[in-house]
Amino acid sequence: MLIKFLGTSSVESIPREACDCPQCESTVKYDKRLRSIILINKKILIDAGPDILKQLHQNQINALEAVLITHDHQDHVGGLKDILRARRDIRIIRLKPGQHFKLLGIDFYSFKVKHSNLVPTVGVEINQAVYIPDFADLDWATKYIKESKVAILDGSVLGRNFGGHLSMNEIIGETKKMTGLKKIYFTHNGHTRKPHKEMQKLVQTMGDKRYHIAYDGLEIEV
Repeated sequence: MLIKFLGTSSVESIPREACDCPQCESTVKYDKRLRSIILINKKILIDAGPDILKQLHQNQINALEAVLITHDHQDHVGGLKDILRARRDIRIIRLKPGQHFKLLGIDFYSFKVKHSNLVPTVGVEINQAVYIPDFADLDWATKYIKESKVAILDGSVLGRNFGGHLSMNEIIGETKKMTGLKKIYFTHNGHTRKPHKEMQKLVQTMGDKRYHIAYDGLEIEV
């Protein structure tokens, strides 16, 4: 199974407007981030934020069959109307906790996670990977992360919990002992003011060599 990160930023794209921090002023391609979306086997999207048409065009994606939605925050659904205008036949699936189905030969299972008191949110098991771009704690998700070989997790905030997001520091503390995990990728990456190279070094210092900062265009085989 091929997973491609079409976007890896949090609620706003990076660089942020009128910001002169090292992250936003970086000319390195890994520091240019659109809103978080992953593409599975070139045919299935998970989420569709406001940048979706740009992301599809940049990656020459023209054979989509379905879009799965984790929750209804604007950075995850803001591009749905754009997709439907372009492709009225596309299948949209709003995931609910406990859904289990196969789609194009891939096994999906969605489970509840804590993120917003107003907007129900799920994480998704995808074969032997788990995708949870937004969560405030791992209480309901720990079981599914432990069962996976690859975890793609919330990188919104670095050192302290904020706005429905568990800090990367605490995520590393909770997942480092999960020896079954072979790779951990942070997506939905926030405005840390540190460029990608520094963040990559930092998460591996805090954790180990299994931890990575995902970037737009990254492809992984699971």
